[in-house]
Formats: sequence, structure tokens, C-alpha cells
Amino acid sequence: MKLSENSFCSDPAETAKVITERYGIDIIADHQRFCSAFGDFAPKLSRERKAFFIALSENIGSFYLSRNELVNSGKLSPDDVVNQAVSEIGEYLNHEKAEMVAKSLAAALGWELSSTIGADDTGAETLPLTGSVIEDLYRKASSGDNDACFNLAERYFYGNGVRPDQKKAVDWYTRSAERGDCSSQKRLAECYRYGQGTERDFSKVAYWLTKAAEQGDYDSQKALIMCYKLGGEKLPPDESKAALFSERYGLSVNTGELDSIAAAAENGNPEAQFRLGNMYFSGNGVDEDCMSAVHWYKLAADQQFPAAQYNLAYCYASGIGVEQDDEKAAQLYAAAAQSGDADAINNLASMYFQGLGVPRDRKKAASLWMRAADKGLAHAAYNCGECYYNGWGVEQDKEIALRWFRNAASASDPDAQYSCGWCMYSGEGCAVNYTAAKRMLELSAAQKNPNAMKLLGYMYMNGNGIEKNFGKAAEMFAGAAACGDNEAAKMLVICHKYGGQYLVSNEQKARRLAQKYSVNYNAV
Repeated sequence: MKLSENSFCSDPAETAKVITERYGIDIIADHQRFCSAFGDFAPKLSRERKAFFIALSENIGSFYLSRNELVNSGKLSPDDVVNQAVSEIGEYLNHEKAEMVAKSLAAALGWELSSTIGADDTGAETLPLTGSVIEDLYRKASSGDNDACFNLAERYFYGNGVRPDQKKAVDWYTRSAERGDCSSQKRLAECYRYGQGTERDFSKVAYWLTKAAEQGDYDSQKALIMCYKLGGEKLPPDESKAALFSERYGLSVNTGELDSIAAAAENGNPEAQFRLGNMYFSGNGVDEDCMSAVHWYKLAADQQFPAAQYNLAYCYASGIGVEQDDEKAAQLYAAAAQSGDADAINNLASMYFQGLGVPRDRKKAASLWMRAADKGLAHAAYNCGECYYNGWGVEQDKEIALRWFRNAASASDPDAQYSCGWCMYSGEGCAVNYTAAKRMLELSAAQKNPNAMKLLGYMYMNGNGIEKNFGKAAEMFAGAAACGDNEAAKMLVICHKYGGQYLVSNEQKARRLAQKYSVNYNAV
């Protein structure tokens, strides 16, 4: 059909409506047919057609069709559908184009919209800051730019500027991998290895590793040999192929203990999965890879292996190898705690104390710390002492606090040794005893506890139960200052500026120390 100049449309919504009236509403689910028709009816709206192509290729047309009957029956607000569509399209189009597409499709289906469309509950527009960046990447990737394909895949994989979607990541990795991009081939192999965005399939792992290895990638060559040695889902071990690639790339196939651990881990042994996770976490025998560590910890944790649950919780709490998530960390600490893991109980108590991933509950935190302390965990006993000292979750009682501090100090906990020393120095929970305080503080200071070193510095400076000695005071203050204690740094400068018993004043050294630790020399 040849169109006359007068039949051309000049408005995207009008164009979309003409297309659906001519070909039926199902055409919005077919991005190629729709955009071809769009080009016929509105040749001057080429930029708008590109926006439709991007949005419809991401199934936004099907999204509208699935809700059309509910909207027409009054069971669903068209405004809600369009606002959701704007949010979805906003992942890869800027806000203006996302709203244009969303409203045009609504017009094509005959929906009546209110004037508030495109605004959030406060009436303010939500502008995706990275929309134009994603749109540009999408355009370049769609035209065959391998770097854009890889970068777009990475964004989908990690949720950088778009909603995380590992299936889309796999699709974009595949497009550039098939055109020979080595980085995409390696990442695609990882996706098939760990079942990220696709099913686990070691035959495809080997396929893509081979592609990357043949381009000279050393890591892929090593991984390919290991892949054939150990096998995996849909790929039986094949020593002959491992030996063949070993000879081809000049790499040894003898990996000793790693072979047996990895093989047991692949076969589902939770202890082996935990050990392999530790190897990846620390880089012991393999290249350090915290994402791989998390993968193996998850497999072991799913089998209720407490140590793996604890390590995985730590990864979630600190954001190592996985997106930081306090709620998941607390859940995993709780799971490990149920098996009696004292460290997990202690850390779960800390999360309740701070309200991280769970409601803040200092009474429960204190109870959990006591439970962990009863299992012999020294630092949990110290935490119990802090609860009683400060009245956190329990009635304040400094005598009971000191008993807990002594308990932990006997197990060489440096924080508890300092707290014991402080109580004895200040007469809290016991009579003042400078000699016993000094003994405890020295034990803590030997473990580089800055608070203990600083308090010893004051004792030597003031002669608390010992002979004044500014030389030893400066030595203690120096140790604490080196650990980042600003107060100790200031006292160190004072010692050298003014001197004292067993220490000659040294203005030059004092100024040098003031400069080193950013102390205002003239103010001390």
C-alpha cells in the first residue's frame, strides 16, 4: 500500500492508534511489524519509532495486552498500568520517551488517562538519571557494538542503572560472545557454571571457555582444563580432553587436593562446598573470587551446613561477593545459631543490638550474648559485661559487669582486659586498685589495644600507683596514636613539647609529630 503525503501521521499516539485500528491490537506485541508500520504511517517520527522498537522488544506490548481486558472492565486503573509501564521502560529509555511510549500505547488501546499520569504519589516526576545512558547503550548494542553489548549485559547482571535481570544479561552476553567477544564468552561461561540467568550446563561452560581460550585467554585455558577434569552437569569428566588442552596450552593438569575438593563439591558434598568457598574467598590454591566463594557457600548453606551459613551471612552483612543485605545476613546468622554456632549467636546479637536486618531489641541482644558466652566465646562475655556496665537490655550492675569482663579477660580478650583495667583504675564495680589495673592494661596493650595504651600513658604521666615517667607515657601514647587515636596523638605532642620526668622537651620532634598527626601545635 502506497500512502500519500496527507496520510502521514505527525503524532506518536495518533500513529499507534492508526496502526492498531488497521492491523488489530495484537500488533503491539510484535515489535518488528509494529515498527515497520510505524515507519510507513509516520516516516518523520524516526526517533519515536526507535523508542517504540526498544520498548516493544522488551515485551511492553504484551504487558499492555495482558491488562487490556481488566482495564476495559474497570477492574484496573489505566493510570496505574501506564505509570508501571513508564517505570519499566525507564530502565532503558529516558523519562520523556518512556512516557511517550506508555501514553501512546494506552491511546492505541482506547484507554482514557487522567492528567496525573507519569507522576508519583507526591505529584513529582520520577526521572531515571541513567535512562539516557542505558538508551544509548541499548541503541549501540542493538546495532552490533560488542563493547555496548557487554556493558549492557553487565548493567543487567549487577543492576547498575537498571533493574537486575540475569536472563537479559545472558541474552546480551550471548549476542557479543557469538561475535567473538572474549570478555562476554568468559562471563557467559560463568553464567552457565553457576546457573545465573540460565540453567547450569557444563557442556556450554566448556564451549564458551574453549572460544575464549582459543583467543589466548590464560584464565579461560586453565578453567577449561579443570572443567574437563572435573566435569559437571551435562558434562562427564574427560581426562583425555583435559590432557589434550593441557598439552595445547602448555599448562599442567595436576592440581592435587583442589581436584578432589572440587569434585566432591560438584557432587553436592556440603563440607567440600564450604571448603571450596573458603579457597575462593582467601585465594588459597585458586585465584581469589568472592563471587564464586558466595556461590559455594550458598550451596552448602542450603544443605544446612552451619559454617557455610555463618560465612555467607558475613558476606551479606559486609557486601563481599554479593549485594549487601542485612536482612539475609540476620536470617543466615539465625540459621547457624540454631545449630549452636557461638560466633553466629554473637553476631546475631549484634544485629539485634543495632537493629540491622531485624527490629532493634537490646534485651534480646543481651540474652543472645549470654547464650554465646555460656558456650565459651570470650568476646560474647565481654559484650555481656558492656550490657551490664551500661544497662543495655539488662539492669545496670557494674559488679556483674566486672565479673563478665574478668571472664573474657581470662581468655585473653583485649577489649575485656582493657575494661577490667578501667574498672580497677576508676573503682567501678570494685575498689580502686592501680596495681591490678596496670597489670590488666599491659596485657591488653600487648595486643595493640589503643585504649589500654592511652590509659597506661595517663597512669605514667600522673603517677597513678606508679612512679611518674613521661618517657614511658610518651611510648604508650605513641602506640595508641599509631592506631589512630587522636587524643593519644595530642598527648604525645604535649609530652615532647613540655617534657617531664625521664623525658627532655624536644620542640622540633613535637612539631614533627604534630604535623604527622594533624595536631594544632599552638593549641597544646
